[in-house]
Amino acid sequence: MARHLNEQVRERVFRAAEEVFAQAGYQGATMAAIATRAGVSTGNIYRYFEHKDALFYAVLPDEFAARFLRLTRRRVQALVRAPAPTELDAGAEERGEELLRFWIEHRWKIITLLDRAQGSRHEGFAEAFVRELMRPSLARLRKDAPQRRVSPVARFVLQTIFRNTVRTIVSILESHEDEAQIRKAFQGFWSYQLAGLSGFAKWVQS
Repeated sequence: MARHLNEQVRERVFRAAEEVFAQAGYQGATMAAIATRAGVSTGNIYRYFEHKDALFYAVLPDEFAARFLRLTRRRVQALVRAPAPTELDAGAEERGEELLRFWIEHRWKIITLLDRAQGSRHEGFAEAFVRELMRPSLARLRKDAPQRRVSPVARFVLQTIFRNTVRTIVSILESHEDEAQIRKAFQGFWSYQLAGLSGFAKWVQS
C-alpha cells in the first residue's frame, strides 16, 4: 500500500473485496467489481493497491491462514483427546465454539480460503486444512487399535470424509448469513459427522 487509506473507505474496500473474492474467486474477481461494490472509483483503489494481488493479500494475509490452521489444530486435538467422538468434554466444546466463532466472524474469508483461492498462493489451503484433520485422526485410530494397521482403503475413506467436510463448511457459510442459522446448520452437521466418525473408528478396529 503506497498511501494511508481513510479508515472508513478502507473498511468499505476491504468488505467489498472479501465479498467479491468469495463470490467470484481470486481469478474471477476484478478491481472494477470491488470498486463498484465499495462505492468508490477503480482509480481510487489503484492509488492504494498497485494490483489485485496487493489487495487480495491485504485482505487475506498469510497470518490469517495460519491462524485458521492453528484454531483447526486445537479443535481436532481436543476431539481426539475425548473418550469418543460423541463423548466430548468441556475442552472440546470450547475449542469447537472458538473455531465456529472464527468462521462466523470471517465468513467470506473462510469461503475464499477453502474454495476460491485458485491461482493465488493460498490455493493449496483446503488440502492443508484436510491434512490438519487427517494427522491427529490417524494417530487416534492407531492408538485405539495398535494391533490393527490403518489400511490404504481406510485412509482414502477418511480423506474423502474430510474433503467433503470442506465442501460442507463452504456450503453452510455461503448459504446462510444469519449467525443463528449458521450455528444451527453446524450443530446438525457436527452431530452427523461425529457420530459417523465414531462408526468409522469401529469399522477400522473390526
